[in-house]
Amino acid sequence: MDSIKGFSQVDFENYSIEERVRWVFDHFAEDEILMTSSFGSSSALLLHLIHKISPQHPIYFLNTGYHFEETKAYKDKLQAQLGLNVKTIGAPENKHRFTEENYTYQHNQDLCCFINKVEPLAALRESHKIWLSGLFKYQNENRKNLTFFDQKEDILKVYPLLDMTPEEVHAYFFIHELPSHKLVAKGYSSIGCTHCTAKGNGREGRWAGNAKVECGIHL
Repeated sequence: MDSIKGFSQVDFENYSIEERVRWVFDHFAEDEILMTSSFGSSSALLLHLIHKISPQHPIYFLNTGYHFEETKAYKDKLQAQLGLNVKTIGAPENKHRFTEENYTYQHNQDLCCFINKVEPLAALRESHKIWLSGLFKYQNENRKNLTFFDQKEDILKVYPLLDMTPEEVHAYFFIHELPSHKLVAKGYSSIGCTHCTAKGNGREGRWAGNAKVECGIHL
C-alpha cells in the first residue's frame, strides 16, 4: 500500500517516530486504533510513545498462558511506570487447556499459536480500522520487506518504528530511562512463550530448530 489518507510512504519516512504515531492519532478516531503488546524485549519503546500521545489508550496484552514469569513482571512494571491502560485477552479456558493437555506446542506450533494468539485477536481486528505495531525491519527476513502501511483483508497495519536500527532502539531506551526485560540480560533477544523461546540473537531463539518464524498474528 503506497498511501493512506493521501499520506505516502515517503512522507512517513521523513517523519520522526513520534510524528508518525501522532499522525495516526490525528487522522483516526481513538476507537478505530488497535494497540497490542507482547511486553517483549523492545515493547517499551512504542508503549512509551503511546503514553506520551494518548495516555489512556487501551493496550491489549495477549495472555497465551505460556508467558515467562519475567514477562508478566515486566508488564506490571511498565504498566506502573508509564500508567498504561492494559487490558488482557486470551483464548477461552477450554481451548487453552486443550493445548496444555495435548502438548500442542511440541508437535503443532502453528495450531498452538492459532488457538492462543491468532483466534483471540480476531474479534479485536474486526472492531478496529488500524493496528499500530512495533515491528522492525532488522528482526528477520520476513519483516525486512515490510512497508510502513500494510493493508490486510480486515485491518490496516502501520509500523511507525519499522526503519529503526538496533542502535537507535538501544539509544531510545537509554535516553528515556526505560527498563529492560530481565531476560535480555540472560541472553534472550526475542521473547515469546516459554516452550518456544530459547536464548539467541535477533529472533533466532524463536521456535529454534523449526522452520516457523512468525506466530501468525502479523501475517
